[in-house]
Amino acid sequence: MGAGVVAMSEEIEGAAEEFERAVSRLRGELRSVAARVSPGVEPRAEERTADRHTAGGAMGKRFSMSLFLAETSYESAVGAAADAFAAAGWRTESRRSFHGHPFLRATREGFEAGVGAAGRTLRISGQTPVVWIHAQWVRPPRAATPETLKPGYRLCAVCEGWGSCRACEGLGFVNSRRCAECGLGMDCPDCRGTGQERVRRVAGGR
Repeated sequence: MGAGVVAMSEEIEGAAEEFERAVSRLRGELRSVAARVSPGVEPRAEERTADRHTAGGAMGKRFSMSLFLAETSYESAVGAAADAFAAAGWRTESRRSFHGHPFLRATREGFEAGVGAAGRTLRISGQTPVVWIHAQWVRPPRAATPETLKPGYRLCAVCEGWGSCRACEGLGFVNSRRCAECGLGMDCPDCRGTGQERVRRVAGGR
């Protein structure tokens, strides 16, 4: 890899800890709602963490969780669920799904949650806000300038001295897809990251 090129964007200080706090908070609040709806019943839980990427190379994480309570109808549980969310400071509103089924939506400080049912199984779900772990990608400094060229060399005609791939600017990805030019190599394929190329002399000494 060329001089000055790094493998990824800089990690945001404290972001990993912030994400873990968000996960712990969502787990606790959804389980509190489930306990209010069906005291003494242990719900079945499903959890998922998804990565989010921007075109500029920033990377974040979002955690989602669903709790399932069998033999619990929406009509019998929605009142207790709404009270539990409201008591914890969530804003709630009743809605209907695309298919016309009623559900409860709750929001608070970027967190989102919902209560709905399929038959006699109640689902209490939620997700954290996206917590950005790595900052926006910044193209590495130029590998070569006119002042730093080696004798007999000139700036690379393809990357113009940057040393990093011209298509992805050293990120390795373009619009969340692997760069077609460098194939995750991140360096300029022509100068291999040096930012300069040897001056080719024309036959006859010109």
